Amino acid sequence: MRKILKREGLVTHEGRSLPYKGVGSAGLAKPLKSILHMNPDIPIYLATGGEAMVKLTAEIADGWLPMGFVPGAMEEYRPWLEEGFRRAGNGKSLKDFTIQASVHVEVDNDVKGALTRLKPEVALYVGGMGHRIKNFHNDIMVRRGFGDAAKRIQELYLAGHKDEAIAAVPDEWVDLKSLVGPPARIRKRYRAWEDSGADSLSVRSRQPEAIEVMAKAARLN
Repeated sequence: MRKILKREGLVTHEGRSLPYKGVGSAGLAKPLKSILHMNPDIPIYLATGGEAMVKLTAEIADGWLPMGFVPGAMEEYRPWLEEGFRRAGNGKSLKDFTIQASVHVEVDNDVKGALTRLKPEVALYVGGMGHRIKNFHNDIMVRRGFGDAAKRIQELYLAGHKDEAIAAVPDEWVDLKSLVGPPARIRKRYRAWEDSGADSLSVRSRQPEAIEVMAKAARLN
């Protein structure tokens, strides 16, 4: 991508060849140059969560969209990031790198109801994504101390019992990775995200008022 963005001649790449010349190729492909005159310094972020990929992200990318990031997670991720910076070999560190976390926000006086609305997505990702023996979302839930629940959710989901899988998602897990409840509760719990080590936070919500609540929590208005 950096070669394409810089437009410095025709783009080729060794390894997995670009253009492709391997098995099944018609042999007609040729190197090209982008016709777009874009900013050559557009930052490249990678969305990763496993150890090997987090290290690679720190090594080669400008920023990180962390899977499974919650307050307190930097204790686990920091050694991986530092190893990636070391591999870069150019003095790179956290000050040269952006961590863009994300959080679901549900504004509702009914905290339990708000948590319940977020459970279907958790059940889908933890129970139904990837392979039974390799599901990164399931792995993250296990690493965060919810191993029994993660196993049960996956068993139910893969057996076709989706409603039961949703019901098996612990409130505590959803609450850990989200900001839900009345505005005062969200503002209070936001402090942990503010101190989490993330540089910025993407708000995931279908509620326009969630943006207003988060802006006040971040003291932006």
